[in-house]
Amino acid sequence: MNARPLVIPATAQQAARWHALRSARDRSVYHITWRLGCAGRVDFDALAAAWQTVTDRHDSLRARFVAHDGELDMVIQPAGDVTARLVEPDVPDVGQAAQEFLRLAVDLHTQEFHLDAGPLARLALVRIGAREELILTVHHIIVDGWGTTVLLNDLSAAYASLVRGEKPVFSSDAITFHRYAEKLRSEEARGRWRRSLDHWRTALDGAVLTTVAHDREPRRPTAVGDPGRTVQYRFTAQADSGRAALAQELGATPFSVMLAAWQIVLARGGEREPTVGVITMNRSTRSEQALVGFVSNSCLVRAMVDDQASIREVATAARDATWNLLAHQGVPFPVVHAALPEETRSRLTNIKLTLNYLGPIGRDLTLGDIGLTMLQGPNRAARADMTVAYWDGDDGTLAEIEYNTEVYEEETVVRMMRDMDDVLVMAAADVDRPVGGVRVLTRSAPAAR
Repeated sequence: MNARPLVIPATAQQAARWHALRSARDRSVYHITWRLGCAGRVDFDALAAAWQTVTDRHDSLRARFVAHDGELDMVIQPAGDVTARLVEPDVPDVGQAAQEFLRLAVDLHTQEFHLDAGPLARLALVRIGAREELILTVHHIIVDGWGTTVLLNDLSAAYASLVRGEKPVFSSDAITFHRYAEKLRSEEARGRWRRSLDHWRTALDGAVLTTVAHDREPRRPTAVGDPGRTVQYRFTAQADSGRAALAQELGATPFSVMLAAWQIVLARGGEREPTVGVITMNRSTRSEQALVGFVSNSCLVRAMVDDQASIREVATAARDATWNLLAHQGVPFPVVHAALPEETRSRLTNIKLTLNYLGPIGRDLTLGDIGLTMLQGPNRAARADMTVAYWDGDDGTLAEIEYNTEVYEEETVVRMMRDMDDVLVMAAADVDRPVGGVRVLTRSAPAAR
């Protein structure tokens, strides 16, 4: 007798993503694609078998979504056959290989996922001559960035066993996403979120979303799925030193110092009370950290930056705001937003600027004993005006900024990052320098409702 699908209500984050997709101008906007350069030759048969293994292991990879009567259900299919793809294009000119890898990555990234049918994850091995890339694409409704790293670690372990001719064995059972979803429903039903909702109502009272001033007026109101592009920026060694020193002095996370630098840039650019989005990992337990699923959450951080305040004082306030954020990050943002007064809610729809610290995500990846290098993503759509994601590598801090190309030029994005770099360098030189003495080229503005 065949196993039957498991049907449970989707989480609030998943439901919000599903609704956002209905009006998205480009449905690939919530595709997560990791391009991974391979340092050795991949055994495709072992790779395909490993992909089958991890899909059988993690229930979120077998999910699809069905709406009825205004509600969204997540339907988890029983284990079944899945396929990986081997793509070997004929590229006679070796000099065109890099261009062909990118073209194929864009093509694989933008292929539509059908949320009501699945599968919502796919894996391809692209082979051009002696070079190979793994192209992993998942829909954000089932997996976030941290979960993608967990997935790849399991894929690596399964692949290593299979190339040795052994059956994959894992050190622990998989943490199921449906248990996590049930936990969220239980916390809401028992009123466990009441204190956090009170916190957010107070913290966001009177807040207005901030954006970087547009280079040109859009032909239409900006929206999720507008044309987008990514650009990378590497922070200077002096900026890295300033961030580390200030974090150590204040007992702060490096993230909160980076947030403070952004707040100073936006405040000096015109908005003295910047309100921006922050992506939190939202994985406070070991079991959540081992989960392949959509767990991350969006929160809003509001600052009041006075010209007379020092860099140290702004960073201290950002440190305290970060600790408060972490204490109340467990309530899904759609639930927070719905609980706000109507006037506040109308001002805080469609977050325009977001900061995301990726931490160890994407570092030290392997496929068995083959080293993997994360390459620049093939995104062609923007989730917001700008989303700044950054991580700390062996050779310094690297940021990748996704931005809306209908309203920004690349130089505007790079200029903002240089302003942040300069603030961090100033912090190393004179942490008591008044913010009013900081000069920036970025211009900020309140986001249109």
